[in-house]
Amino acid sequence: MEPSVDDLLSFKEFPLIQEGNSNSAQLNIDSPKKVSPSRETDSTSEETDTPKSSSFFTFEYYQKFFDVDTMMVVDRIATSIIPKRAPTDYLKLNIGTNPDLYGPVWIVITLIFSIAISGNMASYLQNAGNHQWRYDFHLVSVSATVIILYTCLVPFGLWALLKWSIRPDEMDLEEQLPYTPSLLSLICVYGYSMAIYIPVSVPLFQWLLVATGTFLSGFALVWILMPAIKTS
Repeated sequence: MEPSVDDLLSFKEFPLIQEGNSNSAQLNIDSPKKVSPSRETDSTSEETDTPKSSSFFTFEYYQKFFDVDTMMVVDRIATSIIPKRAPTDYLKLNIGTNPDLYGPVWIVITLIFSIAISGNMASYLQNAGNHQWRYDFHLVSVSATVIILYTCLVPFGLWALLKWSIRPDEMDLEEQLPYTPSLLSLICVYGYSMAIYIPVSVPLFQWLLVATGTFLSGFALVWILMPAIKTS
C-alpha cells in the first residue's frame, strides 16, 4: 500500500540510536584534541630544558647578579675586613661561582654619601660662627667619581693583566690549570673591599682609621688574589 500525501507530510518521531550500539565512526567537533601522555611529557620537558634568554636591556638580565642573601653579604664583608678569614681557593670557589653586585653597589653608594655628609659636617663645625655656610654638593660628585672609577677601572686593568699574562704552554698537563677570575668577580672583590672605608669617613680619629683601613683592605685583596697572581 502506497503512503498517501498526508502520511508523507506528517511529522513522525524516530527512536534515538544509542552511542554504544552504533558502529559508525563519529567525530565530535566540540571535544578538544587528545594528545598522548608521552607527547605531553616530551613537550613539557623540552620547554623546561630550554633556558629563557633575557635581553641586555631588561631587569631579568641583571637579576642573577643580585641573587644573594643577607648571610652571604655579611660573610663577604667580614672576609674583606679580616684577611686571614678567606681560604686559599676563596676567589675561585666562593666569588667565582656566584659573583654579585648587590653588596658592592650598596657599599659604594653608602661610602659616597658618608664621605659627603661627614665632610660637610666637619666643614660646618669649623665654620660654626659663620652664618654664610652652605652645603657643598660637589663632595658628592667628586667622591662618586673617584670611588666608581676605582671600583671599575682597577679591576678591569687587573683582569686584562691576568688574562694576557698567563702562559698555559709553560705548564705541565698534570698540573692544575691556571685560574683567571672574571671581570665581574674582580669588581665584586674590590667592591666589598671598600666596606672598611665607611667608618673611616667619620672625622674623629680619621687619619688613624684611614691607615688601618688601607692596610686591612690592601692585605685582604692581596690574600684573596694571590692564587690567581701566582699562576700568571
